[in-house]
Amino acid sequence: MHGKRWKLSQLAAFSHAQDHLKVQTVGGGIVTLLGVCLALILFVSEARQCLSVRRVQEMSVDVARGEDLRVTFNLTFPALPCEALLLDAGDVSGKWQTESKLAVARNGEVHKHSVDLYGNWLKLAEYTPPMGGEWDNPFVLRVDQQELTDIAEAIKRHEGCNIYGWLQVARVAGNIHFAVRPEALFLSKNAEEIKEALRQRQVLVHGLGAELHPDASKLNMSHIVHTLRFGPPFPGQANPLEGSSEIDRKSTGIDKYFLKVVPTDYYTLWGRKTHTYQYSVTSYYQQFKGGEEMPPAVYLLYDASPIRVELRDTRPGVLRLLVRICAVVGGAFAVTGLLDKIIEGLLRDVRKALRSSGAASHTHAH
Repeated sequence: MHGKRWKLSQLAAFSHAQDHLKVQTVGGGIVTLLGVCLALILFVSEARQCLSVRRVQEMSVDVARGEDLRVTFNLTFPALPCEALLLDAGDVSGKWQTESKLAVARNGEVHKHSVDLYGNWLKLAEYTPPMGGEWDNPFVLRVDQQELTDIAEAIKRHEGCNIYGWLQVARVAGNIHFAVRPEALFLSKNAEEIKEALRQRQVLVHGLGAELHPDASKLNMSHIVHTLRFGPPFPGQANPLEGSSEIDRKSTGIDKYFLKVVPTDYYTLWGRKTHTYQYSVTSYYQQFKGGEEMPPAVYLLYDASPIRVELRDTRPGVLRLLVRICAVVGGAFAVTGLLDKIIEGLLRDVRKALRSSGAASHTHAH
């Protein structure tokens, strides 16, 4: 006696229905179209989600020490000439402090260009090149001595100043200060007083000469922040001061921007890391009423946050998409098949009821 021969067809999970069960109906066609539409909609939705890039954010305590901050800046002062504008930096450590207090940066590069009323460059006013070699000495910003008459003539020509560059500073609390030369406070005086001020230059540089009654309200510190960032850029970096402006004010004054700098590690889809910084900002403005002897200024006061942010760009990928498509398409057709059976069963019950009521009417008539 020979046993039954095993056939590969016995493993088939997709059995075929008998011919008398293969009945095509209008209801089944409608349900099938609805199922195909539902499957296409779900397919497009899953494809967009699986192929789009998502950014995951994690926070942790920052334990790094000894890092430096590279501050990149670009500001325009439309109503203040370069001859009257100073730049210095300071921090709480005082390690790089100099007697002139004009620099507390390890390295940097600063350009100052005179601009017209429309912001177009006119000439290079000052340039401070970066240092070469080791940072044994503090980076000292170049300060050209300007005669009072040069400053007055630049103001009469309605010149402004575009100042840009970068500074390498210690990652401690500090500030970048855009100030007005002390000599510029006496521009509202007549020729005799200007000559006296020039003769007493040493007194003026040290902020004295109160007998000349300086008036700081005559100097306009309106400014536009084109660029202000810490570290290299990355997509979606938060630099809220960029593009901001403070102009068309009735009076001048002191602007203070308090920046909380947050260490950030950004990872691309391919795992490339960018170590940089983001910052949040709050501002304070002290308006001059007239007759102030303190020069107007713009302060960028920064401090590092103890929290580090890690940003990662992720994408589920093609394999995840295939799994989701199989689940979505299979689920859609399973639901439509169940719906088709329910509808067909309801229609069958309705037809039976109609046939029963028709038979009863025919018997009653006889």
